Amino acid sequence: MNMNDKTIIGIDPGANGAISFTTTDNKIRKKNKITAYKCDKSLSGRTIICTMAKQAYHKKIVAYIEKVHAMPHDGRSSLFKFGVNYGVWLGILNAKKIKTIEVSPQKWMRWWETKLGIKLPKEKKDRKNKLKEMASKYIDINQKPTLWNADSILITMYGVYAEREMENGE
Repeated sequence: MNMNDKTIIGIDPGANGAISFTTTDNKIRKKNKITAYKCDKSLSGRTIICTMAKQAYHKKIVAYIEKVHAMPHDGRSSLFKFGVNYGVWLGILNAKKIKTIEVSPQKWMRWWETKLGIKLPKEKKDRKNKLKEMASKYIDINQKPTLWNADSILITMYGVYAEREMENGE
């Protein structure tokens, strides 16, 4: 095993989001692919998932979390809940001493568009379905990509490639 191999976590912090994890080690990832979990509403459930990810592959671990912001059409109540959810994830990652990288949805989606040579649909429903289709190539065989886990799976793989690029000085 390469000393630079890491466990990579990808988090979509939305209310209907998910957390996924895998490794930068190609041999392990080809067998196991990505494991995804629907975001547990409880603090203890989220902490348990982070602990599982931390113990999964390597001592080196990096989390990529979608950096969220307010949308003009969001109501104050839903926006507050969304921000709290995001903050809870950041708190858990910090408490577990997991290096965390915030990545905007535009950045990781643009990266996938470039990598695959495609343009994601503008319409949200069509875009979500395309992301689900893309995620199907990376998820564990015992799971299936869904609208709730597709973003976290693709954020995780974005993290795998980003970590490799940083190691290679690209």
